[in-house]
Amino acid sequence: MITPKIPHNEKERLAELYSYSILDTESEKDFDDVVELASIICEAPISLVTLIDSSRQWFKAKKGVNLDSTAREISFCGHTINQNELFVVEDASKDERFHDNPFVTAEFRIHFYAGISLVSEKGYNIGTLCVLDSVPRKLDEYQRKALEILGNQISKLIELRDKKKQLESKIRTIAVQNEKLESLNKMNTEMTSIISHDMRGPISSVLSYFDSNSFKKSAQEEMFQLFPVIKQSIQGIHNLIENLLEWSQSVGEFHVKPFSVHDCVEEVIMLLQSQATKKNVTLSASIDKECKVMADPSMLRFILRNLVGNAIKFTENGEITISAIKKDNEVLFIAVKDNGIGMPDTLRNRIIKGDKKISTTGTRKEKGSGLGLKLINEFLEKHNSSLKIESEENSGSTFSFTLPLA
Repeated sequence: MITPKIPHNEKERLAELYSYSILDTESEKDFDDVVELASIICEAPISLVTLIDSSRQWFKAKKGVNLDSTAREISFCGHTINQNELFVVEDASKDERFHDNPFVTAEFRIHFYAGISLVSEKGYNIGTLCVLDSVPRKLDEYQRKALEILGNQISKLIELRDKKKQLESKIRTIAVQNEKLESLNKMNTEMTSIISHDMRGPISSVLSYFDSNSFKKSAQEEMFQLFPVIKQSIQGIHNLIENLLEWSQSVGEFHVKPFSVHDCVEEVIMLLQSQATKKNVTLSASIDKECKVMADPSMLRFILRNLVGNAIKFTENGEITISAIKKDNEVLFIAVKDNGIGMPDTLRNRIIKGDKKISTTGTRKEKGSGLGLKLINEFLEKHNSSLKIESEENSGSTFSFTLPLA
């Protein structure tokens, strides 16, 4: 037996073959039909579409055999890809290249072989279309020509298959881009609505006061008394802008990694401590320092900042607790609990349903747009989670959600 020679352009040939991503794929009717036709025309019991990689010949389509592949070093097709014309072996038992080949001497008893190379668009022989028989024989001119034509059709099928895959990939990319554009357009519309509804109010209040006669006539002490009101309006605008910026940056961005929940909570408490102190509210946390989740750190910080910030807004002379408990060693149950003024069921249901026009007032008339809660729901949805709310008027509220453990 003579082992097939390795083509001089083997490196490029293999790169071309692998670029089609066709090896080890499911059978396809278009290829199966061609081997069936080749078998009928050539009156051969076995016909194959083979693709030859570095160590084997793999069968994309087959008739008459139950194998999926064979070793390249004992293949007939390994010889075929070294030439561009039809390769015919009329009696393998008398051919020095194949007479002691296991496919000739053992189970299949192959005596006849005829194969044509499958030529890629760039001119590389990546495989074959071949027919085989267990008896010595010849092909007539009609059969030889038909096999060459069918081989050419297989080459074109491979190219068409590849072009189809590329087109499908581009369509998927365009679909994703369209989805992002739709999200941006939706965000723009909602942002405009929020700005119109929630930013005009406090700005108009401040401007109307400065334009009023009472401002022009008021004494300096009376003006100082109004500064907290003005500051509160400006703080409301600032919070709204922060949430709008967070929202705009979150579109399409989602970076999941393992990180410490304890550290994240500590950051939020430090950030909001001064606000809590002004309302005589105690912030505390009950979280294992070693506890880690698999999530987007920026999104969790935003969620906690808004939930704790809301709790402060609706609590006076009270306590807010942030807790985290492992459940079934799979998820972390995170809760923000306050003993503030609570909320009626109607408001709780509107929040759960994602109502975009929720506007609430805190214990000191602090304004809220509902944008923070909208973003919390969106961010949790990206983590396959959702916000749970338990609340009772004049008793407090608990906002909770789960995240996967790292």
